[in-house]
Amino acid sequence: MKMSEYLSLVANSGQVNTPPGSYNTIKEWIAHSFLGPHSRVLEIGCSTGFISIEIARYAQSRCYGLDLHEQSINVARKNTDRYVQNLVTFQCGDAGQLPFNEHEFSHVIIGGHLPFVPSEVRQQHIQQAVRIVRPWGYVLTALYFYKSPPPQNLIDEFNLEVGTKLVAENDYSYWNNLFESQRLLLEYESMHEVVPADSNRTQTYLEHLEPTSRKAWEKRLRLFNENGAYLNYFVRVYRKLPEQDGLMLQIPRGGIYQTKQISQKSF
Repeated sequence: MKMSEYLSLVANSGQVNTPPGSYNTIKEWIAHSFLGPHSRVLEIGCSTGFISIEIARYAQSRCYGLDLHEQSINVARKNTDRYVQNLVTFQCGDAGQLPFNEHEFSHVIIGGHLPFVPSEVRQQHIQQAVRIVRPWGYVLTALYFYKSPPPQNLIDEFNLEVGTKLVAENDYSYWNNLFESQRLLLEYESMHEVVPADSNRTQTYLEHLEPTSRKAWEKRLRLFNENGAYLNYFVRVYRKLPEQDGLMLQIPRGGIYQTKQISQKSF
């Protein structure tokens, strides 16, 4: 299946296309990158709009979603409720040639589309994302990675049915290196294990899709679960470093001591 065919299936089925970790990931991004009404956010590869719409709902940020797939953009516009319609804009565009000026955004979200594009262009897409972020602005990402290599026949079947371009070598180090080659400072990371769905959760998922699309999803959900047994994911917040020598930066981060939190109380 081509990527465009899979995206059409998502758009037609009413499937809510979320990042790894769904709502929890969005809350982590908001908390650790100071997202708020002052923020100007671009989501690259926005699909049907979940991330942009939820950030606008949570943080009242001005959000722009960009995707190459026109049908996904049309659905994203329909998904925008009246409470955030003045905060969210969706448009078609190429992640490899972003139609924005340098330093135009305080935050850029990138990650969800990267497994769907050839490995040789992923670096370029990240470079484009970094280009349009303001100095000291934020690059937000969340990506699945292979914690152990899956069988090759599973990867082949998954790529064929979902439209991804994954290989067994897409582990933590692989995705890490794509970002580490940029002028970015890692501010925050959390790591999570994927727990494949049981039959009840899978059935509930199917019941919330358009009835005409459920058959097409059954095989793909099986593949998601089989592939998920080999996955973890990380959530990250990077800060863009200015092109300037002599910046005040603490190395190692946090100083000479490492610390452990002893307690926390809320009253």
